[in-house]
Amino acid sequence: MNTPGSAHPTGATGSQQPRVASSSAQSPTGDGTRPPAPNPRQQAAPPPAAKPTKRADAPAPKARARHAHLFVTHVDPWSVAKNAFMLALALGVVIIVAVTLIWVMLTVSGTLESVTATVTDLAGGGEETLNTASLFSFSRVIGAASLLALLEVILLTALATLFAFLYNIAVGITGGLQVTLTDDS
Repeated sequence: MNTPGSAHPTGATGSQQPRVASSSAQSPTGDGTRPPAPNPRQQAAPPPAAKPTKRADAPAPKARARHAHLFVTHVDPWSVAKNAFMLALALGVVIIVAVTLIWVMLTVSGTLESVTATVTDLAGGGEETLNTASLFSFSRVIGAASLLALLEVILLTALATLFAFLYNIAVGITGGLQVTLTDDS
């Protein structure tokens, strides 16, 4: 306990750790010095744990994946329009590149000349025959592919935006699309 002259006040619990005094004056090594006093705050390591005996000590079972069921109740039409435009633009480029490659392969293989000769033979070879060589010229084929790509970009962008507006209207009746998100950790 606290005494008026003590230099070590007691803690909140009112107890102090006792000091360990050695009863022999010599150390086991025989050099005449005392062994160091053990630190009262250090405790020995606990013995190795035995097999769990209680259910609370058993390892926890593997966590199950969590699921969240959400509903898409609104789609921003401007966002849909931008994304649809970029997708349609990429598809337009694919159309133009594909038509160019097909035209080059048909020209190199001689298929366009063969078609021209066949059409000329079927028509009788007069002045009024269809000139397939000028019909399948590179500038005409690429022009038609570019026009098709432009129409595809305009129509796909407009239809996707229209469907976004229609989806937002239909959500009031149907409640929206259900999306399930899973946490696989």
